[in-house]
Amino acid sequence: MTAWWSELTHLSGPVTAGEGSPEIVVAVVDGPGDLGHPDLAGARITTLPGAPAACRIADSAACRHGTAVLGILGARRGSAAPALCPGCTLLLRPVLCEAPSGGSCPVLTPDGLATAVVDVVEAGAWIVNLSLGAGGRALTRSRALDDAFDHARSRGVLVVVAAGNHGHIGPAPLMAHPWALPVTACDPLGGPLPGANLGIGIGRSGLRAPGLQVLTTAPGGGYQPFSGTSAAAPFVTGTAALLWSTTPDLPAARIRAALCLPGSARRSVVPPLLNGSASLRALGP
Repeated sequence: MTAWWSELTHLSGPVTAGEGSPEIVVAVVDGPGDLGHPDLAGARITTLPGAPAACRIADSAACRHGTAVLGILGARRGSAAPALCPGCTLLLRPVLCEAPSGGSCPVLTPDGLATAVVDVVEAGAWIVNLSLGAGGRALTRSRALDDAFDHARSRGVLVVVAAGNHGHIGPAPLMAHPWALPVTACDPLGGPLPGANLGIGIGRSGLRAPGLQVLTTAPGGGYQPFSGTSAAAPFVTGTAALLWSTTPDLPAARIRAALCLPGSARRSVVPPLLNGSASLRALGP
């Protein structure tokens, strides 16, 4: 049976006929992952030198979060997870620290996030996925983060950002950068999730993608429902990776434009729904 998210976003047929190209490097700036999960065993997951990416504490929020995002992008096809682009190379760059249940971690700062973005751009990323909607301070705008996004744009690297889950409707500082592609979350009917951030900036330059109880990989070899804009962002990232795999010679701006559907209405705080088939057509023959 076809998953609801596939029907809603037209992620089937020619769009997902291939598994993505190893040439397309997708950076996952997130928590560490359960790299021993059976559904991730065949994934092309790489890390930066000296930056361990495997989970140390399986029940940590960071491990659950990172493993969930990896499953949406890189789990094996046929698994319970979405497994959008398992043929692509995933570059895992953890920024969320692991803490045991009841423990605490240092707050991720905009400068720390900026450093991670520059790291993965320099390591050869084509797309950066920032499913960090739960991080409060990390969502604020800063000169360092602006510079990191500018660097990504100058190198032709797409940056996909979770819009956040704070129930906020209004200006979103991080989303104000013209190169950031913000993603808010929707339910199986396409309606915005309660709590998912919205705003004119998100509506004008972003997308809506599935983010309610998406089944994906969990630490320990099982599966977990994953909700929020953190779940929605990798749907856009994975679609971008599949599109770029079909035409790797195209510049990032063309892929971004195809994703954002130039003909769609952009006068609302609610952005258009991700549509993989329409985006593929927008790339042309």
